[in-house]
Amino acid sequence: MKSKTIEWPAYIQLMEQLLNVPLDDARRKELEVHLTRMAALAEPLMDFPLPQRQEVAGVYKL
Repeated sequence: MKSKTIEWPAYIQLMEQLLNVPLDDARRKELEVHLTRMAALAEPLMDFPLPQRQEVAGVYKL
C-alpha cells in the first residue's frame, strides 16, 4: 500500500497550531527527521496484506 508522500513541515505547523505547542526551528527540523523515520519503519507493516475477513483491530463489546 504505497501512499502519497506526507508534507511533514506542513503537518508539523498544523499540529503546532492545533495543539498550541510552539516549536523553534531546530525542534521542527528534528521532529521532521523522527516522523520521516517512523513512517519508513511503518511502511512494511502497512504493506502487509490481510485476509479479506481478517479484523484489523480488536472489537471490544460490553
